[in-house]
Amino acid sequence: MRRSTQKRASPGRARWGKWWWTAAGLSAGAAVAWNGARALRRQQLRERIITRRPEGSRVVVLGAGFAGLKCAEELCRRLPHGPNHEVTLVDRHNYQLFAPLLYHVATGIIDPSHILFPVRSLPHLDGLRFVQSVVRGVDFESRRVLLEDDSLEYDQLVITLGSTTNYFGHEEWARHTFPLKNLGDAIALRNQVITCYERAERLPPGPQRAALLTFVVVGGGATGVELMGALNGLVYGALRRQYPRISPREARLILIEAHDVLLHGFGRDMGRPAYQSLTRRGVDVRLGTSATEVTPDGIRVQSPDQQEFIPSAAVVWAAGVRPVSVVRYLDAPHAPGGRLLVDPYLQVLGQPHVYALGDCAAVPDPTTGGFLPPMAAIAVQQGSAVAETIAARLAGEEPRSFRYRHYGEMISLGRHEALADVFGVRLSGVSAWLLWRAFYLWELMGARNRLGVALDWSFAYFYARETVQLSCVPEWEPEAIVPEEVSPPTGRIIIPVREQPDTEREPVPADD
Repeated sequence: MRRSTQKRASPGRARWGKWWWTAAGLSAGAAVAWNGARALRRQQLRERIITRRPEGSRVVVLGAGFAGLKCAEELCRRLPHGPNHEVTLVDRHNYQLFAPLLYHVATGIIDPSHILFPVRSLPHLDGLRFVQSVVRGVDFESRRVLLEDDSLEYDQLVITLGSTTNYFGHEEWARHTFPLKNLGDAIALRNQVITCYERAERLPPGPQRAALLTFVVVGGGATGVELMGALNGLVYGALRRQYPRISPREARLILIEAHDVLLHGFGRDMGRPAYQSLTRRGVDVRLGTSATEVTPDGIRVQSPDQQEFIPSAAVVWAAGVRPVSVVRYLDAPHAPGGRLLVDPYLQVLGQPHVYALGDCAAVPDPTTGGFLPPMAAIAVQQGSAVAETIAARLAGEEPRSFRYRHYGEMISLGRHEALADVFGVRLSGVSAWLLWRAFYLWELMGARNRLGVALDWSFAYFYARETVQLSCVPEWEPEAIVPEEVSPPTGRIIIPVREQPDTEREPVPADD
């Protein structure tokens, strides 16, 4: 008699499989029920709004960043659709920029177009009107948004115009530094790094060559730390192979931070490992050091022990941000630094029907007694909260106050190096690095961008980074409409290193 070749499953394994399928079925059922309840809730809100506001409601959202786009999406889902109920989104660009990956563009890891998503390609946004224009101001009395060539009337206004680089009263430093706030900044920085290598390769060892190969990043927050980690990989990767006459040891990477720890807003549990990781790979991290002067030839820094001038042709300014001038000049209460003061519902103090989100808003943080930092994760939650508040008030319901839910933090430090604190679970090294990449792929908008970034990361990992110089036009901060007695701030100017020195920038003499 032939024996059966099939193995009989053990009772324990069979029970485990049964419980697994039961749990999976219950989870799927709960998800379907939850989504159904949300859809029913949104439908009920729409019906109540139509009943209470038959004349309609015009909601205008200024800015298509993380907060603005999320708010516009949620409003389109919650408000009724029709000619009398309209959501208008205004931005100077027709795309959303995924700013957390700007430094990957600056260091040749990903293609610039892969972090841009066209606003008009957003799916399932019936009732959304997009206007590409520059916001110049807001007339609260007449409820009008002043654009560069037109104006818009509103019933509810959401201000999410973002921020610009903060030079802390030294606006003249903008002429000699490279910020990292928009796509033009990232491309300009990448071009500058390549230009420095091209010029340094033709020079003999000496002060001028050393200055060209010295890269200084001011600011030890998330932007500065992640950028420095990526720059280190560029120097020891693609640039080492493409410029064999320049040793990676000649390149000096200096990170300046005024506090006594990196990632000051994240805590020492993240700052100390970040410091150890960067210094282990040759980055000169200077804590407790601040910039006192930036010139065409470099930067002067002050530490507790001494003052030093660092010759450099590429100084990156990542020391902080402040609201754009349009927000700073609005006739509303401001916190120190220019952000708009808001109540627990994110409504601007003293301005009914006006809300401020993201980098524009000074939202109290009950855990620290200060204000919530300008972070993308916070902005997204604020966008959802304000959309819910507006829909509830239009329906005659009492809205819920905003409460930020902190899920964790992640910082990339370079290849196979990252730090993560997710739901209280701390990770580092390769596991955190893979989690960081998976998270940002998920957060990117559009399948094309996700696939493009995944392929870019793969090519940069297995082959080499992109070191092609690209043409770019520097972006100017729009001037606000302000009272005559107040002088508006000037726009930022980026002056790259030129092949021929001019009267403003004297060359560093080479050795004889």
